[in-house]
Formats: sequence, C-alpha cells, structure tokens
Amino acid sequence: MELLEHAVVWVGQEPTTVLLWGISFGTAILTAVSGAGGGILLLALMGTVLPAPWVVPLHGAVMTGTNASRAVLLWRHVDRWLVAGVAVGSLIGAMVAGPWVMQIPADAVSVVLGLGLLFLVWAPKGRGLPAWVPYPTVLLGVLTSMMSMVIGGAGMLFAAILQRQNRPKFEVLANQSVSLCLQHGLKTIVFALFGFAFVQHLPLLVGMLAMGWLGTWVGTQYLQKVSQAKFNLIFKWVVTILALRMLALVLWR
Repeated sequence: MELLEHAVVWVGQEPTTVLLWGISFGTAILTAVSGAGGGILLLALMGTVLPAPWVVPLHGAVMTGTNASRAVLLWRHVDRWLVAGVAVGSLIGAMVAGPWVMQIPADAVSVVLGLGLLFLVWAPKGRGLPAWVPYPTVLLGVLTSMMSMVIGGAGMLFAAILQRQNRPKFEVLANQSVSLCLQHGLKTIVFALFGFAFVQHLPLLVGMLAMGWLGTWVGTQYLQKVSQAKFNLIFKWVVTILALRMLALVLWR
C-alpha cells in the first residue's frame, strides 16, 4: 500500500513523463499496424511538451528501441541483403552527405518528400528501378539517412518504396524496422558522443521504451489479422494524410 501511495504521488509530480509513456504506446501501435506515421506523430507530440534541445536525441533513442522490438518480432521476414545495403548507405549518408545536406532549407525538403510520397503511393506501379541504377539498396540508405537528418520522415519513405515493390506487409515492416533501428541508433550514439546526458532522462526513456515495446507487440498481434489488401489501403491513406500535412505546413507558414 505504501508503495502504491508513493507511485501515485510520483505520477502527480511527473505528469509529462506519464503522458509520454502513453503516447509512446499509442504511436507504436500505429506504426506496427500501418507501417507509417507513428514516428512523426511521436516527434510532433514530444515537441509540444519537452524543451526543444531534448526532443531529437530522446526521440532517436526511443525509436531505436521501438524499431528494435519490431525487428525482433518480425525477424524471420528480414531481407538481410537489403538491410546490409541500407546500412552501408546510411553510414555514407550520415558521414559524407551530412555536412552539406544540413544546409538545405527544411521547407524545400518537406515539399520534395511530400510530393515524392504522394507519387510513391498513388502512381501506377512500374517495374522498379532501371537496371542502370547502381546499388539501389545503398542508395535507399543514403536517401533515408539524409531525410532523417533534415526533417525526419525516413520511415515513411523507406516503407513506401518497399510497399511499391509489392512486398508482403510483414516484409515491409520487418526491413523498415531493422533499417530504422540502425539509423536512429547511429543518431543516438552521435548525440551521446557530443554530450547529451541520456542518463538524466532514464525514467522517461525506460518508460517510453517499455511502452513502445508493449505497443509494438499489441500492434503486431492485430497486424496478423489484417489482410494484405487492407494493410495496403491503411498504409496508402496514412502516408497520404501525412504527406499532405507536410505540404500544408510549408504553404501556411
């Protein structure tokens, strides 16, 4: 009873922490079911209740854990060659493209990404990339890594490209999860090396990671009951709404 009383007092003193635990749970379910939207929604909501300098590092740490949990649950659907190429591309994108890509106006990237996502989900499907495109999985890693550094949205872009290749829903989500775990993990390591004190935020992080894992499990259980056609429809409309939101935010600024 005394322990329960202490817990109630702590919750009253830390409402923001408890709120973010719940948000982590909900956004993890959204991503597990639809393949898109959870990461961006989590980033936006964290930005409304946390100091700005904390948002991107903490979001990166939480997304590393959430994507790791989804990767573990869907591991048998991972295309190891695809993930290996994306991992190489992510390193290239972070180390080589990072210094200059940060100079690109975020609004310009938002417009390109928003229009690109609309094309990927609505344009008639062709035969994929031309044969002359070298190392397409590495190129995908470079592109999503650059997007992640500027405005986010890498998860949506990655999933939209895989879904356009007519891959099964579990394969789309499994490969997206492993690749984003690598990219967010890399960002988290960089922030730690540059002095961000993750230890000071352990209660928040541990709770968000735990609720993210739980939300991922709940969403994955539901995903098994969703047909491929329904998954494609949910994915298409979630990405469409978020892409239109990106364009609207630029136009209304």
